[in-house]
Amino acid sequence: MRKLGWHRSILFRTAAVLVLLFVLLSTLALTLSFEYNLDRAKKASDARLAQLLDTVESTASVACFANDDVLAAELANGLLKNTEVLAVDILAGDQPLASGRRSMETQASRIHGPPLVRDVYSPFSPDLRVCQIRLTPNRALIERSMEQELRFATLQTAIQLALVAIAVVTLVLLQVVRPIKQISDGMHRMDATRGDRLPSPVGHRQSEIGLLVEDVNLLADHLVQALDDERALRIQREIDERRYHAIFQNAETGIFIMDAQGLLTSWNPAFERLMHLPDGSAPKTHTSLLDLGWKDPLRLAEAVLGCIDKTRSFSTDLAYEGEDGRDIWFNMVLTPIGDASFQGVIHDVTGHKEAEESAKRLAVTDPLTGVANRLGLERRLADLIEGCRQEQVTGFSLILIDVDDFKRINDGFGLPVGDEVLKEASRRLSACVKSSDLIARLGADQFALVLPRLQRGLDIECVARRIRERLQPHFMVAGSPIMLRVSLGIAIYPQDTKGGMADLLHHAELALTHAKELGGNSVQFFDPLLAIAIEQRRKLENDLRNAIREDEFVLYYQPIVDLVAGDLVGAEALIRWRHPERGLVPPDDFIPLAEESELINEIGLWALDVAVKRLALWREAGNRLYLSLNVSARQIPDGLPPKVILDATRRHGIEPGTLALEITEGVLLADLGDAARWLSEIRALGFPVYLDDFGTGYSSLSYLKRFAVDRLKVDKSFVRDIAHNISDRALVEAVVAMAKSLGIEVVAEGVEDPEHIQLLRGMGCRYAQGYYFSRPLPVEDFCAMCERIPLMLRNAER
Repeated sequence: MRKLGWHRSILFRTAAVLVLLFVLLSTLALTLSFEYNLDRAKKASDARLAQLLDTVESTASVACFANDDVLAAELANGLLKNTEVLAVDILAGDQPLASGRRSMETQASRIHGPPLVRDVYSPFSPDLRVCQIRLTPNRALIERSMEQELRFATLQTAIQLALVAIAVVTLVLLQVVRPIKQISDGMHRMDATRGDRLPSPVGHRQSEIGLLVEDVNLLADHLVQALDDERALRIQREIDERRYHAIFQNAETGIFIMDAQGLLTSWNPAFERLMHLPDGSAPKTHTSLLDLGWKDPLRLAEAVLGCIDKTRSFSTDLAYEGEDGRDIWFNMVLTPIGDASFQGVIHDVTGHKEAEESAKRLAVTDPLTGVANRLGLERRLADLIEGCRQEQVTGFSLILIDVDDFKRINDGFGLPVGDEVLKEASRRLSACVKSSDLIARLGADQFALVLPRLQRGLDIECVARRIRERLQPHFMVAGSPIMLRVSLGIAIYPQDTKGGMADLLHHAELALTHAKELGGNSVQFFDPLLAIAIEQRRKLENDLRNAIREDEFVLYYQPIVDLVAGDLVGAEALIRWRHPERGLVPPDDFIPLAEESELINEIGLWALDVAVKRLALWREAGNRLYLSLNVSARQIPDGLPPKVILDATRRHGIEPGTLALEITEGVLLADLGDAARWLSEIRALGFPVYLDDFGTGYSSLSYLKRFAVDRLKVDKSFVRDIAHNISDRALVEAVVAMAKSLGIEVVAEGVEDPEHIQLLRGMGCRYAQGYYFSRPLPVEDFCAMCERIPLMLRNAER
């Protein structure tokens, strides 16, 4: 234990400071007290001397008035008897009359001051000054008196200082030094790790020393806890180091340490295996991470520099050349670990990269045919368009290919056969093009072909012809031969458009649509007129929607005549559109558009309501006519449900038998199941069904066996020339005969002259309809025309 010198102890320092402070304060107090008492004594002496002068003033006035120097001398000697008087001078005018002085004390005093002066006046005349008394005080006497008082006060103060010093030293010794000494001795003996703690000195538990002991004990607790924590951390660190070493040595992930120059300082066996380093090779100072077999060492160098410069973790994927020359992909994470060192972790992500590439390929590949899908096409088109804009590519062509009647193949042979047809079609298309060209499947039966750098129409047409020739030979699928007919729409960039990909695809689709509208199995290039036609079509569709809201439709009526009875029996309701700008629009110009835009259902319901109302009015007027209403294939079965038709007739009190529904063969071809159910329900409710335009479809006779109808309407194209064309006449005769054998009535359309009537009567055809009787007319004109029908029939017999 180190010992302190006595001059460094708290006790000595406390006593020294206390004595020094007491001496300074006492000196200051004594000095101030001495000066104060001295001044007070001087003033008291002056006051007493003034009283003394008052006593002798009358005697002095007599002596001076009489100019009696003897009396004046006695007066001066009398004043000198007072010990407080040092000298006396009595002056009569300017001449001394008497004087006296204590010679032995003349130089004894260090205190000097002015003498006391008293003017003396005549006893007989108060205003006449006769002399002046100058009295010099004895200051030495006052000084000696004050020095005696100072010595006594100093002695008294010294005694007090000694007593206070003894008391303070004793107090400090007992209350401070001894407890601190006990604490110090206790701290030297204390072993905090064994639970030893300092006891509080007696009587100091609630004092600052007691608080100090508590703080020391608390600090000891903290130190012990810190030591325990440090010991636990050291143990855990040793465990972690052993664990890390085990992981480092046995991990499947490659781990390495390198310095700021990229030199490897250590690595684990997994890194050695992944990098194909020699077995058991020890880290060498000259082994650089960049010198290993990386495919892109520059990228690795950028990653290393980024980690060094930014002192943060850096991750990247790098390709490494394997022993067999195959690329191996590693994910590398570099992390600063201090001391200008960096830890790297690598693991093989080749499988992930291959799966990622496979996913990218699948994202742009059609899973059925293996060619590109729509996304792949869009990416290729975007690249080519960007190349054209940067003048890297002069131009290219886009061909859209649509398989005609593919739905018929699916319906007839089933979806698996349809899939095989698409696969074979894609294989044949691939054989028609170069490796730089792109084939994509866009939909169920639609393909796209991109021809880079091919812009000449003749060259493109040659490719299109080659495609059709390759696809035309029949397919043998499931033992059945299938022949494909394809339509092609072609758009050229930037010849047809300088816009974006959407414009190019739109133009190619317009060309394809035009090819299909021409009957299919053809090739069509984009023509700006197609866009104009589409715009007109769009405008017409908007007008059509507006026509429904503005009630611009009207029904016209064409008479149906009974040739046997010679009278009018019914009429066909034909819709017309009163366009505010184009005038009267015939149905052939807007019904197809209404069918495509799904507006046909709304129009059909309107026509049904108007027709039923017209029948009700005719019934009220006494006319027993029936009315036939055309039904589109798009209205069956949900657009015009049988229940809706029945509700309309009941609402207006019309018998179902007076409203005939005309369908075309297209209705029967659309969906056999839906058509059969709809026809069955309609006929069960009592509504007659007419088959319109009979003879124009290749399957008419076969469908007559499967679907029951009430009447056939022979198409006007056959009736118009029966007077001059033997084939048409024979065909009409055959239809009439066949219908009779099936119990079906026949209505001949297109009757235009009396000869037609005579021939049809001769064939046994009972009903006729045509311009000979009347064109379709508004209801007002139709009613007026009805009265002329019998006359027309009689004229035809002549």
